[in-house]
Amino acid sequence: MTVTLNIPPDVEAGLLAQAQTHGLPLEAYLVQHVLRDAAKPAKPAMAKKSIVELFAPLRGMDVEFTRNPSSGRPIDL
Repeated sequence: MTVTLNIPPDVEAGLLAQAQTHGLPLEAYLVQHVLRDAAKPAKPAMAKKSIVELFAPLRGMDVEFTRNPSSGRPIDL
């Protein structure tokens, strides 16, 4: 398939710089990195996370959890 793109010069310069850092010509970089990433299926918005993934951003924080010292209501035993 042949595709012709009219890319603004500033965008082309940025893409060309990225292609050069990967040691690729611009066309190969666009196919291998930009277009293949764009063609990947989107992840579901509400993907289920494990409890570890859910609390991963809190790792390393010094969080102290305290309990209310109140014993609650009296219970007749």
